Amino acid sequence: EGYDVLLGYEEAIGFSCGGVIPDKDGISALGVVASMATSLHGRGETLVSYLAGIYGKYGHFVSDNGYYRCNDPEVAARVIEGMRNGGKYRDRVGGYDVESVRDLGSPGYDSTTEDGRPTLPTSAASPMITFRFANGCVAQFRASGTEPKFKYYLELRGRPGESREDVEKRLRKMSGIILEELVRPTEQGLILP
Repeated sequence: EGYDVLLGYEEAIGFSCGGVIPDKDGISALGVVASMATSLHGRGETLVSYLAGIYGKYGHFVSDNGYYRCNDPEVAARVIEGMRNGGKYRDRVGGYDVESVRDLGSPGYDSTTEDGRPTLPTSAASPMITFRFANGCVAQFRASGTEPKFKYYLELRGRPGESREDVEKRLRKMSGIILEELVRPTEQGLILP
């Protein structure tokens, strides 16, 4: 309430562009992108050249999203509890410094707030834990609410001028370490698809 939403998205479904349609919708997003392409063309630019300028200014953003098959909800709960570590959340994972942790399970925790309580809603039934690292990597973990999956979403913002390939290489290395240390897939009997 009181906010103007400019863009909303879910990595697997679509985009919600401003007040066009108040839900994730690929058709309205296509219309917005087509309008943007027309405007850029009028200035002698393309979507690709404009995006290259954004990457040059802010760096490439890359992601490594995936899941493990997890047929037992108790295993997913065990993985989440392991990340909680009895309320003593980790400050390092595989040599990477953790900048902050947000746990949207119950009762919830956010290391960035003065009282330690998250500003986002919490849920005992569908907890999600987010680790933010000092190097800009963000790692989020949750069990699927509809499928036998334990999901992960890792993102890394590159430095301006750093190639996309170099950012992807850094994230691949970091992903392997983070997943092994926080999820412990072999120990938990989780299976890659």
